[in-house]
Amino acid sequence: MKYRCLTNEELSELETEFKQFLITSNVYTEEWEELNRKKDSRVNELVEMFSDIVLDKALRNIKYLEHTTIKDIKAFKCGADEMILIGITSTNPIVDFTKDAPSEFKDELNIFSTNKPYNKDRELEVFQLLESGCSIVSEERFNKLELAYTYSTKTIQN
Repeated sequence: MKYRCLTNEELSELETEFKQFLITSNVYTEEWEELNRKKDSRVNELVEMFSDIVLDKALRNIKYLEHTTIKDIKAFKCGADEMILIGITSTNPIVDFTKDAPSEFKDELNIFSTNKPYNKDRELEVFQLLESGCSIVSEERFNKLELAYTYSTKTIQN
């Protein structure tokens, strides 16, 4: 298994797609019910295969992530071959990025950026970021942080 099993709730929301998956795997209603009754190991294998397919497709569509803590913000642009990170920290010890907007402390911010090629499969790295607490964010949110980074580097150069 590459990612994780879908929860019962997630599986029930994808019931139609799961039934189609079973049919393409040559498992029809009667056989599926029999496998479940016998608690056959093939049930878990099929659920795991379906989970990986669904999660892989969903992860391919994720482009922007963000991880916010009291002390920092890390925003990720998940491209095809590499990830771009925009990071923000503050020199002000009372800043709480989970409550305060970075713009309130613009003179006390450290903003940095870096690029990193994927060490593993792209979707697996995106999954690991989500599992570590990242949230999916919009392109607009990432672009605002990228603009702040661009502005901060121009200020430093002048």
